[in-house]
Amino acid sequence: MEIRQPSNPFSNLTFLAIRRCQINALKVMIPDLEPPDNLLPNHSVNLGGGYVLLRARDRYNYHPSEAESRVISEFLDAPVPKFKRWARLRLPNGQVARCAWKETLKPAEKVRMARNVKVTINDRNEIAQVLYYAQLAIKADDINDNENDGELEYHDDEIYRFVTVAMVSVYSRPDPELLQKSMQTVWSCKYHGDEALQLVSAKSIQSVVAMIPHRPKLQSGVVEDRFFLLEKPGLGLVTVDEEVEDEADGDE
Repeated sequence: MEIRQPSNPFSNLTFLAIRRCQINALKVMIPDLEPPDNLLPNHSVNLGGGYVLLRARDRYNYHPSEAESRVISEFLDAPVPKFKRWARLRLPNGQVARCAWKETLKPAEKVRMARNVKVTINDRNEIAQVLYYAQLAIKADDINDNENDGELEYHDDEIYRFVTVAMVSVYSRPDPELLQKSMQTVWSCKYHGDEALQLVSAKSIQSVVAMIPHRPKLQSGVVEDRFFLLEKPGLGLVTVDEEVEDEADGDE
């Protein structure tokens, strides 16, 4: 019982009500005073380091294309395992990186266009478009501790872990002439589709970026379709309503 003075209960009750209102007001103004017990949406996977794998997810196993299978096989140095695609990845900075798998299914006016990311590949920052995310089973001896995203599993006397990856198509390096003339401002790239596929660790993704279509006239006189980089456009910021909406869009 919070009422300590039974001889004067109503005065005591009024004081407790005022104090509770003050505490609730402080919690609203400063949410960090009492963070929620569970910050993760339903059916999400906490990868550690601020990375969270979010649905939608394939209902059935995905059959990758020939180009994708080649990239996966080279990454694993083994045959392509069965896996399901995931649609979104929450980053440590709070952005949600999406993927072409789901975004290309929607009309252009309803797409948030958050599938372009800055990613570290071979110790160099690259810009890439994410096709999808996946968790692949890899022999425990073949991966580093930093890449382990799941519990150990045993199959046919072999030990396996799951590593979370992103299938990406890397944009070209920026046009050097445009970059120089713009004082290192216009990062203008080409998109090469399946010709530039790579499989990268999900934790190598740094942020969501925007790649804006444009048709510049190069110094050679050629006019071609390209994309220029816009960083920190405010894409993919997490809201409760958005996560509920995307969960409802899930395939499983």
